[in-house]
Amino acid sequence: MASSETIYRALRKEILNLTLAPGQKLREEELAARFEVSRTPVRAALSRLSAERLIRVEPRKGTFVSEIDLDYVRQLVFLRTSVELRLMPMLAQARPPELWEKMEENLTRQRLLLLGEFEPSQFYRLDNKFHALYFSAAGMEAVWVLLQQFHVHYTRFRVLDMRQSGLFPQFYEEHRRILELMKAGDADALSQLIRRHLESPLERFSSHNR
Repeated sequence: MASSETIYRALRKEILNLTLAPGQKLREEELAARFEVSRTPVRAALSRLSAERLIRVEPRKGTFVSEIDLDYVRQLVFLRTSVELRLMPMLAQARPPELWEKMEENLTRQRLLLLGEFEPSQFYRLDNKFHALYFSAAGMEAVWVLLQQFHVHYTRFRVLDMRQSGLFPQFYEEHRRILELMKAGDADALSQLIRRHLESPLERFSSHNR
C-alpha cells in the first residue's frame, strides 16, 4: 500500500515532467484507486502539492494541476540570470581546471542522449546539472540550493519549452560554447551567452503561447 509520501513524489514527478498537464483535473477517487489506498493519504499528498503551488483547489469544481504562471517564471528567469551574470566573471578569472572534466562528462552524456530517443525531462536534468557544476566550483552551492527551491515552477516551463521547440542540439551547442568561453577566460562573451541562453526560452515560450 502506497504512503502519502510515495503518492506525493509520484504526482510531483508527473507534474514536473508534464505527464500531468497544466490544467488537468485530479480526482481523489481515481488517485485512491490507482495507488490502492483510501482518500486520506491522497489528500495529504495533494495538500503538499497545493502548498508548492503545483496544484490548485477550486471549491465545488475540483482539484487541478496549476497552469504555468508566465509572470512568476519571468521573475525566476530574472533572478537566475542576475545570479549567473555575477558568477561568470568569477569563473572566467579562476578558470578552475577541475571543473572542465566534470563539464565535459556532462556534455558527453548530453550528446549521447541526442543520438537516440529521449524525453525532454531527461535532457533538462542534464541541463540543470551542467549549471549546478559551475555553481559548486565557485563555492556557491548554497545559492544553487536556494534557487532550486523555486525551480519546481521553472522546471515545467523549461520542459514545455524544450518539448515545443525541440532545439536540443542548440542547447547542447550553447553548453559547449559556455565551457569553451570559461576555458578562454572571456568574461564578456560568456556573460552575453549566458543571458541569451537563459532568456531565450522565455521569449520563445511567450511567442509560441500567444
